[in-house]
Amino acid sequence: MGNTEILKRGHLQLTSAGTGISHSEKAHGPSEVHFLQIWSLPHTPRLPPKYYTRQFTDSQKTNAWVRVVAPAGAEGVEAEREGEGPAPVQSKLTLYATLVGEGKVLRKGLEGRKGYVHLVQTSGYNPGKANGATVKVAGGEQEAVLKEGDGVYITVGEGESAELTVENVGSQTAEVLLFDL
Repeated sequence: MGNTEILKRGHLQLTSAGTGISHSEKAHGPSEVHFLQIWSLPHTPRLPPKYYTRQFTDSQKTNAWVRVVAPAGAEGVEAEREGEGPAPVQSKLTLYATLVGEGKVLRKGLEGRKGYVHLVQTSGYNPGKANGATVKVAGGEQEAVLKEGDGVYITVGEGESAELTVENVGSQTAEVLLFDL
């Protein structure tokens, strides 16, 4: 497809492999790179390959849920390669990102029947005991405390709705992803 790009903090790259692509990644420069690679199965197989990039600033995400990926065709989702708003995905996945400040609480209603909350590891490689940010996640009757790199699933029963609460109970800003499925 001929795409070459340097991604920086807050950048999102969405590649839909579809009928097949060749893909490679490499770090430029002397420092290590920390990123998340997330796969989602499409609802329709063998679609043509697509490539999208988006940028979301820390100020946009500070103490607010920002929709960074959403189903193609959903309200506010542009199909342009470098459009505004969430990147389009060919599945029933909506992905939100936030930076939760110390002592702050964010709430979000889940649209799907399950969710996954991931506390991004921003404190660097650490083979020992978890450090860095800490959040408390509650949804329905479920509750968990997450350290950097941890995640938790939230399930919603048939006909029920769930409000998710993420509270920063640590001493650092917490970078959190919410997968609404």
